[in-house]
Amino acid sequence: MRKLTIGMGLMALLLGGVAAPSAAAAPSDVGVLRVVTIGAKQLPTSNYFIPPRVSGDADFNGNGPDVFASTRLFGVGTRTLRVQIFMDATETVSDFTRARGLSSMMTIFEANAGECVVSVSREQYDEVTYRDTDHDQDFFIGQVTGSFVSGWFIIGDTTGNEAGTETGAIIQTNSMTANVQPC
Repeated sequence: MRKLTIGMGLMALLLGGVAAPSAAAAPSDVGVLRVVTIGAKQLPTSNYFIPPRVSGDADFNGNGPDVFASTRLFGVGTRTLRVQIFMDATETVSDFTRARGLSSMMTIFEANAGECVVSVSREQYDEVTYRDTDHDQDFFIGQVTGSFVSGWFIIGDTTGNEAGTETGAIIQTNSMTANVQPC
């Protein structure tokens, strides 16, 4: 009789667990992915990112400069997507005037509280390297295939002193999508 009672108790427990769904089995939004479109943007939103002059007399004087600029998209795995630009412009002859620096972080998207960006539809890096040969703004399309950058607007040399005051860069981003989910 005892075996039967234990067997029945175990059977009731098993049937009860199967017949009455728990709250954990109820449908929920945990882990649901949301796709968000982030429109194209100009960064910085006003004016150029102008790195500080770090050496020389502030005038490239028609001697380049040799320019390297790069940008990176930060924040996958967090709530906020940010962009940062680096620029280095160096005169090609003595006194080697140089402007070099890293911009502040510029926010391009912020998910709702409690959500994180788990991926984006574009590559997260771009760069451009060239020798400036005039006093005009230079334009380059994004250099890395699939990058979040659609174009670069760069000023290297001008007609006067420019390092630290006019030499700088702007990027234009492509629109992209971000996959967002609770975190």
